[in-house]
Amino acid sequence: MDLRTLLQPATQLLAPLRHLSSSSSSSSVLLPLIATRGHKTTARTKRSLKMAPHDSFLPSRSAAFPAADQIIYNPPASEASPEHTPFLFLPRNDPRRLAIMRLRNTSQLSTSASSSAGADAAAGDGELPPEMRYKRRQPKYNLTKEHIDEMRRLRAEDPLTWSVQRLARKFECSTVFVQMAAPAPEEHLRWLRAKMERKKERWGPIRTAAREDRKRRAEMLYRGEL
Repeated sequence: MDLRTLLQPATQLLAPLRHLSSSSSSSSVLLPLIATRGHKTTARTKRSLKMAPHDSFLPSRSAAFPAADQIIYNPPASEASPEHTPFLFLPRNDPRRLAIMRLRNTSQLSTSASSSAGADAAAGDGELPPEMRYKRRQPKYNLTKEHIDEMRRLRAEDPLTWSVQRLARKFECSTVFVQMAAPAPEEHLRWLRAKMERKKERWGPIRTAAREDRKRRAEMLYRGEL
């Protein structure tokens, strides 16, 4: 078989490329660049750097958390200081106990001396910081039984118009007192619950999961797991 016969398919494939290169060089046609997306977005970087917490931060599944004989000590990633070393990790006959006590006493004495010197200087100069001015609410005991009855009547007649805030402004009392003295009728509470349920139906999966996580964290906080 002739060598030219074997090279014929290859020459046929390379012919259009040679034609394209010659035409582009003659007419100065630029080929479009192919855009590639890199790892540059904030969300992707945060997901890649997200690490699970250490096991000591997680609640114990086998027993009540925290246990009576359990201590969690997670110091920060910084230089260790002997003043912050708990005595629980040192034996009773360890000489470092006396050194730590000596360091703590020295630091306390220096801190108290500096604070007393600053107080003496301020007292000597007669310059004190200005008094904080913020709105203080003085308690009022101006409500009688007739006022409370009127508050309950207004709340029962039209709970939408006479809300808790409006009643508190009218009778010059706190919203907590209005909620205790004149609670909303049961029909209004059912209407509010139905309104909230209709609002929840429009939530997406992300918002629903966020509300469930918030409720779960609150329950864990009440149980002492956070």
